Amino acid sequence: MRDFIFYPLCALVVGGIIWYALSFTPGTAPINISEGYTASGEDLQYFLVPNQLEFTLKKDEQIGQTVAVLTSNANKASVPPSAGICMRLGPDFEAAFEGKELEMTVRARVGDTSPTPRFQMGYFVVGTEGSGWKEFTPTDQYADYKIRLKKTAAQGKTRGDYAGIWPDIDGKGRTLNVASITVKLAPQN
Repeated sequence: MRDFIFYPLCALVVGGIIWYALSFTPGTAPINISEGYTASGEDLQYFLVPNQLEFTLKKDEQIGQTVAVLTSNANKASVPPSAGICMRLGPDFEAAFEGKELEMTVRARVGDTSPTPRFQMGYFVVGTEGSGWKEFTPTDQYADYKIRLKKTAAQGKTRGDYAGIWPDIDGKGRTLNVASITVKLAPQN
């Protein structure tokens, strides 16, 4: 076959294959802002983890579900600013939560081995302060730790909303068990 016929025909076939493959890509379902964002169980595997922080998944016998065991080997004051071990909410939630009063909840307890005496959590929007870090003292039983904030718009072209946890502020490798993270519209008082 001649080149002037082969290459256009080849491009047409490859384009058809790509179009066919992309036709199977599932669309994303619209989010329900009233339900908010929740990560629990196996979804906790999607944590984003900066250097010197770690997590593993395990079945927690206390509640009978998969939890994330978080730890830090870095003193929070000695490392560059970070959202800690975090979940990125994604552009749909970022847009839906814009300008709204939010409540972030972390369901957690101290870890089984070398339990952390305190942890911090926060909601961060790229280019803004977000909620800042809030400190909590975890207990032996699972409890809900909550913060409230008004979500502001991200600054500049870079976008990103992150629900973050710093499990051991001192960076001594102590652990925190996390069962879930939820971000939703704050209840009206």
